[in-house]
Amino acid sequence: MMSFEPFWNMMREQGITIYELEYDYELNPAEINRLKHNHNFTLQFINKICFLFECQPNDVICYIETDEDKVRMQRI
Repeated sequence: MMSFEPFWNMMREQGITIYELEYDYELNPAEINRLKHNHNFTLQFINKICFLFECQPNDVICYIETDEDKVRMQRI
């Protein structure tokens, strides 16, 4: 499972609020909601986040292995 926990950690460290994400960084509220719930994003969106916050993709997302992932991989 891909997780945006590194992104939220970065936001906490920089003191950036959800309000600021929407109004200062002009992220769509739907995008913010998708980030909160670890939904899928395009590389274009990850690129946008990296550009806005001058960071690398590993500062935004990470992979967390789940039991569901293990089951899927056994089928391949």
